[in-house]
Amino acid sequence: MNAMNHDWAEASLRPNNTCPALLRGLNADEMSRVWNRFEEDCLADGEVLLRDRAEPLHIGLVLKGALREDVSVPQGGTRLFALTFAGEALSPLGPRQKGGRLSAIGDTRLLTCDHEGFADLSREIPRLQLNLFGVVQDQIEDAHRWQLLLGRKTAAERVASILAWFHMRQGTPEEMDLPVTRAELGEMSSLTLETVSRQVRALEKVGVISLPKPSQVRVLDSKALLERSCNTPILRAA
Repeated sequence: MNAMNHDWAEASLRPNNTCPALLRGLNADEMSRVWNRFEEDCLADGEVLLRDRAEPLHIGLVLKGALREDVSVPQGGTRLFALTFAGEALSPLGPRQKGGRLSAIGDTRLLTCDHEGFADLSREIPRLQLNLFGVVQDQIEDAHRWQLLLGRKTAAERVASILAWFHMRQGTPEEMDLPVTRAELGEMSSLTLETVSRQVRALEKVGVISLPKPSQVRVLDSKALLERSCNTPILRAA
């Protein structure tokens, strides 16, 4: 465990910083034990997270950057399946398909722990197991919310919902990363590329967002973005 790990662990315990849901409620001694048991991986943009498929990754926590999960499709090739932002935990089983692949978006740091190591930690720190249940519940709620998004919303509401969701998961910054292409936004929302581009331009035109770069979105009016998504504010642990 290096100095950066110590610094991040200490920062996550300060009242003014948001602590990842997986680590919420842990005291300084418990946090230190977690950091001693987890291993740190540093990935460059686009680098794939490699591991032994015979021993699936049990749990992972993104500290910086983001990870994308791509899965194989029957027609050949892959498609985006999920995104994990800083402060969020990976699915306890890693990629949910045999052909799944996890890769970094930007420079990414994450902590990982194998099945046996996390089981040992959970026996020492029962709160960890409770927190993991909460993480899984959040992921199930996200899946349910996604079904509602695709089934009940207009094209404008779908695009606004995705942008609002990304904004919330990145900590509601003034300027957020857009980790997907317009085509991938279309895949996520079941809309054509042209429709996605038209809805993004509409949000720009009314002053809700601006795009300094294709991969960045400046949220000028977060309340209006949420209203256009037809969502109520979501209070979710990071």
